[in-house]
This record gives sequence, C-alpha cells and structure tokens, in this order.
Amino acid sequence: MGGETLLMVFARAPRLGQVKTRLIPALGEQGALAVHQRLLDRTLTEAAAFAGPARLMLDQPDETLARRAAAINLSVGYQQGADLGERMARALAVGLADHARVLLVGCDCPVLDQAYLALAEDRLRHGRVVLGASEDGGFVLIGGGDAKVWRADRFEGVRLGGGYALADTLVALNDESGVEVLPPLWDVDRPEDVRRARNLGVLP
Repeated sequence: MGGETLLMVFARAPRLGQVKTRLIPALGEQGALAVHQRLLDRTLTEAAAFAGPARLMLDQPDETLARRAAAINLSVGYQQGADLGERMARALAVGLADHARVLLVGCDCPVLDQAYLALAEDRLRHGRVVLGASEDGGFVLIGGGDAKVWRADRFEGVRLGGGYALADTLVALNDESGVEVLPPLWDVDRPEDVRRARNLGVLP
C-alpha cells in the first residue's frame, strides 16, 4: 500500500436533462448543463493541483471527459453500486486497497480548495474518517483511512442529497472512533446558489 492520499472526484457525465435537475426549472436544461460543466471543470483543476494522485470517478463512460482527465494526469474510474451510498462505500474501499488514505469529493462545491483538502488530509492522519460539512446539512467531502470501515451497506438508511445527509452519516458511523467533521462549505444546488457562485466569479 502506498503512503499517499488518493483524491477521488465523483461526477456525473454531462448529459442534457440529467445533471443539476433542481436548476432546470429556473435555468432550463442547457443552463443547468452549463453550470454542471463549469463546476466540474473547476473541481478537476483543483484535483490536478492536489499533492497526491487524483482520480475522476464517473457514473458512465464519457470519452471527452476521460481525455480531459488524462491531459491533466488524472486517472479515470467508474462508480459501482446500486445507489450513491453503495457507490461511495465501494470507491473508498477500492481506493484504500492501494493508498493509505482516500478523500472523496463531489464536483459542485465552488469553494473547495487546496487548503481545505490539506486540512482534510491532516485530520485523516489522526482519525479514521473525515467529513467536510455543507451548509445545507449535507457534506462536500468524505474520507477514510481504513478499508474495513467502508462495507457496502455503510450508508444504508442515510438520506443522501438532502439536509439530513451529514447527521445520518454520523449515525451510520457511530460504531467508529476518530470521526472528524470539518467546517462547512457550500455547494450549488439551487438558483440562489448559482447567484452566490456568480458573485464569486466562479460561474459566468
């Protein structure tokens, strides 16, 4: 096992009408797709700057994204599992088979940066699990240092994608010691989040 930390970026391949669906009523399918692509591109740029290896984890094959990832030295993998919870657990377990630590992030947090990733990695050196909280009650990052923690049913009962995701995950991990929670960031799910990201210059 290598001593480094692997960064995984979980992402949906950009498909019209299938990404950022909560934004479609306000922005239309093309607008929602454009937001997704811009946020994904920013996250991949951050991943490429990460000190350790980084891997793009796609929900389905996408040749354009695979070429983009290869061009910035990211490997490409594919999510495996019946639902998001199982896919995350499997990805963490697989990553930990070859790396000392794994950080897993989504692609829609416009303020995720190297300082936050470094903080998560540092906390993971002293604990078994790290969670990067989100202002909406979810989380923008999850990481682990022990493959045994991430059995396939670890997220069973966790209401992912909503305001209870972080609290539910902490309950699901209550049999594990060394769970660290980082200060909250925010992600882009609603029209007001788009406006906030535009004010930062992250979105056009």
